[in-house]
Amino acid sequence: MDAIKSLLEFISDKEMSVPLGQVILFVVLNSVSILMGRYRMGLLISYCFVIYWGFVANNEYFVDMLGNTHWGLTVYIFSGVIMLILFILGFFRENKG
Repeated sequence: MDAIKSLLEFISDKEMSVPLGQVILFVVLNSVSILMGRYRMGLLISYCFVIYWGFVANNEYFVDMLGNTHWGLTVYIFSGVIMLILFILGFFRENKG
């Protein structure tokens, strides 16, 4: 229960920054993939940007919240890799219907 409270405080009290150049690149890449009808590619692009912005670009906020423990980083990376594998498997799967 204490971890949920600290997570909610972390989300509500912090401001995360995203560079404007990366936002423009994200919008351009996603727009091109959607216009080409590559919806799965657009989802994969969104996923990659969210993982990068959420952890890599704002790493200091996570270190402040989790301290110097390695379990938070391990869980974040492990869940990210699992989701990436699922996205890639779904990307190469054929649509039926």
